[in-house]
Amino acid sequence: MNAVDLRPAYPAIIVAVTAVVVLLLQAFAGKGKHGPYVPFSLAGLAAAFLATVMIASSQERGLGSHTGGALVADELALFLEAVILGVALLAVLLSSSYLRATNSERGEHYALLLFSVVGMLGLVAVTEMISLFVALEIMSVALYALCGSRRDQVESQESAVKYFITGAFSSAFLLFGIAMLYGVSGSTSLGRIGSAVTSASDPNHGLVLLGVGLLLVGFGFKIACVPFHMWAPDVYEGAPTTVTAFMAAGVKVAAFGALLRVFGTGLASLADDWRPLVAILAVFSMVLGNLAALAQSSVKRMLAYSSVSHAGYLLAALVAAPRVSAEAVIFYLVGYAAVNLGTFGALSSLARDGREPVTFDHLSGLSRRHPVLAAAFTVFLISLMGVPVSAGFVGKFYLFTAAVGAGYTPLAIVGVLMSVVSAYYYLRVVVHMYMKDAPVEDAWAPVSTTSALALAVSVLVVLGLGIWPAGVLALAHAAAQSLL
Repeated sequence: MNAVDLRPAYPAIIVAVTAVVVLLLQAFAGKGKHGPYVPFSLAGLAAAFLATVMIASSQERGLGSHTGGALVADELALFLEAVILGVALLAVLLSSSYLRATNSERGEHYALLLFSVVGMLGLVAVTEMISLFVALEIMSVALYALCGSRRDQVESQESAVKYFITGAFSSAFLLFGIAMLYGVSGSTSLGRIGSAVTSASDPNHGLVLLGVGLLLVGFGFKIACVPFHMWAPDVYEGAPTTVTAFMAAGVKVAAFGALLRVFGTGLASLADDWRPLVAILAVFSMVLGNLAALAQSSVKRMLAYSSVSHAGYLLAALVAAPRVSAEAVIFYLVGYAAVNLGTFGALSSLARDGREPVTFDHLSGLSRRHPVLAAAFTVFLISLMGVPVSAGFVGKFYLFTAAVGAGYTPLAIVGVLMSVVSAYYYLRVVVHMYMKDAPVEDAWAPVSTTSALALAVSVLVVLGLGIWPAGVLALAHAAAQSLL
C-alpha cells in the first residue's frame, strides 16, 4: 500500500463519503422531517472540486500519479472531473426547490446523485477496462434509481425500467468488447491493449475489430447516438426534470471523456478501421435526431432528440486526429453541459404543486410572467442552435473544423445543414414565450433563489465561452495533449 498513490481518487472518495453522510442524515431525521441534505451535498462537492484544483496545481500530477495503474490524474481527467463536479453543484441547487414543489424531497435523492458522480469521476480517469466498467455501473445504477424516484408517477417508473433494460444491454456489449480485446492482449490495461492491437497478427485482427465494434455499441447507448438512442426520449420525459438535467449534462461529459481515452489512446492505432463507423453514426444521429425533434409537442422530448443530434455533432469531431478531436470535444462539452442544465433547469424552476411545464403551450406568454427566466431560456436555445456570441457557436465551429481537417468535409456540411433545421424547433419555444398569449392565471411558481443562482451561472458560462473562449480553449488544449 505504501507504493499506491491515492491522490487521483481523492475527489471520488470525498464525494462517496459525502453520499454516505447524506444517507445517514436521512436515516436519523425524525419522521416527517428533512435533514440538511443540500448544505452537506454542496459542501462535499465543493471539497472535491477544491481537491481537484489542488491536484491540478501540483507539480507531481500526471501519469506518475496513479492508483495501482487503474486511475490517472492527467490534465484530461482533472479538467473533466472539474466540469462534472460543477454540473453536480448546479444540479443540487436546482433540485432543492424542485423536490419541494413536487413533494419528493428525500435524502436518498441527493445520495444517489452523489454516488452517480463517483462513477462519472471514475469514468474520465480510468486507464483500465474493468475499472471503466465498474465506474460505468456505479454511475448507471444510481441514475436508474433517480429516474424512478417520483414514486407517484407512472411515467417516472416507466423511464427507470426502460433505462435499466437498455443500460443492461449496453453493459453486456461493453463487457463482450472488453473480453475480445483481453483475448488478444492478455490485459485490460489500455496501454497494453494499445501495444497488442498495434502488433496483432492477421488472424487476430478480426477479433480486435469485433471487440472495437462491441465497445462502440456499448458507448453508443450511453451517449444516445442513433441507432442506440431509443431510450432517451422516454427517459428524459419521464424522469424528474432535475434528474434529466443532470443526466443530459453529466452523463455526456463522463461518457465522451471515457470514449476519448479508450479510442484516443488504447485504440488509436486502429483509427482507420473505426473512423468510418463513427462517421456513419454521426450522420445518422445528426439527421434523425433533428428530424425527430421537429415532430415533438413535448419540450422534454424535443430536447431529448436534440441531445441525440448533439451526440452526432460530437462524433463528427471524433474522426479527427486524437489531439484535435479531443480539444474540440472537450471544449464543446463544457458549453453543452451548461446549456442542458439551463434548459431543463428553467423548466424545473417553474414546478408548483406537483405540476411542471411539459408542452410548448405551457410556456406561452412566459416572457410577460417571468421575463428574466424567458430571456435566460432564450440564451440557452440560441446556444443550442449555434448562434454567434454563444458557446454553441464556438463549439460547433471547432467540431466541424476538426472534421474538415480530417478529410470528412461532408460530415461538417451535414452538421451545418442540420443546425439550420434545428432552428425551427428551438425557435418554436421562443415564439411561444414571446408571441403567444399567456393564460389568464399564472400556473407556475416564482423562481427560487437557488434555481436562479444555478441558471445565472449557466448563462454566464454560455455567454462567457461565446465571447471569450480563449481560457477554456487553453485548458482543453492541455487536456487533449495528455492523450498523446
